[in-house]
Amino acid sequence: MAQFELSSYLDRFPKVCQTKFRRTYNFSAVEKRFDHLRRGQRHLAAKDVMFIFDPVQTPFGNYWMKPNEKDLDMALRKERVALAPLPKDQGELVRRMVGVFHSIGVVSLVLRFVHPEHFGVFSTPVLHLLQVQRPSSVELFLVYCQELEEWRKHFRLASVAETEMALWTYDQIARDSQVFRDTTQARRDFESDLWVQRQRAKQVLRPLLKRGRLELARILVYEDPNLAGKIAAEEYERMLRAAARRYYRRTNLTKRGADYSLIEDLARDGFILPEEKIELQKMWETRNQSVHPDQVPSPEAVELMIDGIERICGHWEKGERSQ
Repeated sequence: MAQFELSSYLDRFPKVCQTKFRRTYNFSAVEKRFDHLRRGQRHLAAKDVMFIFDPVQTPFGNYWMKPNEKDLDMALRKERVALAPLPKDQGELVRRMVGVFHSIGVVSLVLRFVHPEHFGVFSTPVLHLLQVQRPSSVELFLVYCQELEEWRKHFRLASVAETEMALWTYDQIARDSQVFRDTTQARRDFESDLWVQRQRAKQVLRPLLKRGRLELARILVYEDPNLAGKIAAEEYERMLRAAARRYYRRTNLTKRGADYSLIEDLARDGFILPEEKIELQKMWETRNQSVHPDQVPSPEAVELMIDGIERICGHWEKGERSQ
């Protein structure tokens, strides 16, 4: 299994900047300039933000519009922003700053240079690499930085900011084969690293799993009907066992044919309608196709199984029908 060496891309940051921007940058010197803000010796001023947008100091003017210095000075005099000590609720600080700057990207630049151990630049390419998703920009930025911290710890980098820099550098190399010779190898290392892919999959799957396994199966049904069928089949079997416990006090359905017999019993005793019995039996056939390696169910059949589980079986765990 390939090992993705993120720290090696941090070392290549100056060369990538030279290639892309025709100059290098000393971000450590920019961080040092903001020591007084980091120590809480004064409030944030417009001149601090202008320094970050100085093209000699950083390339960020290529990506975000520089605020109007006069307007920003007035806004920061009205809404004084102290950046130290960091509050326990960092979201409160970020929301206040967004109210002043009206841009989560510009806010991220300020926080990145004042508190590089906690924040990184809110970079779209890096966001794509991490696969982080949240409904609001403030929440997304905070979770983005938390995820960068996970990558920092795993790859043993010095700060969240350096982790973001390394990932940005990787992205530039991986996307431009006309400039960089090792684009293919870079992508291969990234895509083959088990920890990296688990981390990315976690970000994608966690919100889906919160919506329920059947919802995940429904999302996957046309992408991978066999996998969707397996997920739905497990839920189907779990529901059948719930019905067996509720109506017949049965706890063991491991005997061959026990599930199919249970469907017959439920119809005979009036717990399901005759047409529901036929539907449940068809769903069982789809279940068999999903779990056997030599068969693949159609997406339509899996979707019908999901519909049936929700419509017919959902109440068995809740006990909405009584004998």
